[in-house]
Amino acid sequence: MNLSKKTLFCLLCLPLLSTLLSGCWDDRELSELGITSGSAYDWEDNQWKATYQVINPSSGASNTGGTGGGSTSSPPFVTFTVKGRTIMEAVEKTNLTSTREMFFSHSRITVMGESVARHGVNQLIDLFLRKQDARETVFVFIAKGEAGDILDQLMQLTKNQGAGIQLMIEQESRLLSYYPGTRMFELAMALSSESGSAVLPEILLTGPEIMDETQETGRTDLQTRLALGRLGVLKGEKLVGWLSQKQAFGLSFMTDKIKTATIAFPSKPESGGKPDASFVLQKSRTTVQPKWEKDHYVIDMNIKGSGVLTELGSVMDLNERASITEMEQSLEQQVLELVDNSWKEVRKLGADVTGFAIKIHRSDRKRFKQIRKDKSWDRVFQEIEIRPHVSIEIERTGLSNKSFQSVHEK
Repeated sequence: MNLSKKTLFCLLCLPLLSTLLSGCWDDRELSELGITSGSAYDWEDNQWKATYQVINPSSGASNTGGTGGGSTSSPPFVTFTVKGRTIMEAVEKTNLTSTREMFFSHSRITVMGESVARHGVNQLIDLFLRKQDARETVFVFIAKGEAGDILDQLMQLTKNQGAGIQLMIEQESRLLSYYPGTRMFELAMALSSESGSAVLPEILLTGPEIMDETQETGRTDLQTRLALGRLGVLKGEKLVGWLSQKQAFGLSFMTDKIKTATIAFPSKPESGGKPDASFVLQKSRTTVQPKWEKDHYVIDMNIKGSGVLTELGSVMDLNERASITEMEQSLEQQVLELVDNSWKEVRKLGADVTGFAIKIHRSDRKRFKQIRKDKSWDRVFQEIEIRPHVSIEIERTGLSNKSFQSVHEK
């Protein structure tokens, strides 16, 4: 009898307990959220200046480009700029001017102004790793001037500018390999590694005016576009300098970040050295082996690659092995010059964006432990000697064994 009473009591309690298990306690309607596709941060007057790019739902199916008589379509996104003593204080201030709460889970990019990079990036990284709806997978960029200006610029061929910039860096990393696409968590890992350094691509406006009206995108060629520029070098949490495009390309070879690349080179170096041929590097592999010699580290760097010849502007018979060998040697010299030029600038900046500290730590733990104890890595890094060895193979010469120049001269 007691058992049946207990069973009955439990059955009566179950419906009451279910009221405590509601799964919608923090629900928010889509119409209440401002979906951010990008964010930008500047440091101004000892405050954080934050700009947020919010998808404009009212733009609907309207085109970003104007018609011949002008377009009155609403922009595909709107931007909000706010200031605060902390980043979150600035975020909350958007509620004073927006009818929607900022929602960051769909963000694609974040841009930091040079002012923030010089001030220090640790607080910004902490926010992205700590905040629940912030995405640590966003791609990170540096802007020379105001980072907020980047988010105002409209793009052709895409309505979502944040997604467009993401596609741009992904395409560049896949096809050109000048700049590595760096996500926020990768930036955090690089700065907290043995090297304590990282690189970020620069994004810039190519013209003096910001194209922020939908009618302006109706042109075939915008006066101002978004483009990738140099490569910013961070040491600790601060920006210490820049690498040019060529220097960034050389760094990609040193760090084994080459996926596909096009190299312009002189097919006959002895005739003046002017580039008149193009080679698509389809496979590339770089191995690094550090070793201690007398009083400094020597880095043996082996770079191997192969690909296809895509352009030739000199008179040359590609059926002859000597011609192929001559071009392979010219390509190898081009890569050596890229690596040497990049290494000189990296060593000058004193930032180990090459990751040599990680390699040395793995191969020579005892000595590296002493270096860290003595806090002498900066001196050791300056004394590193690199010995690059490059081997490039032209696997295919395209659809013709002779250049058109050879045929034309006949």
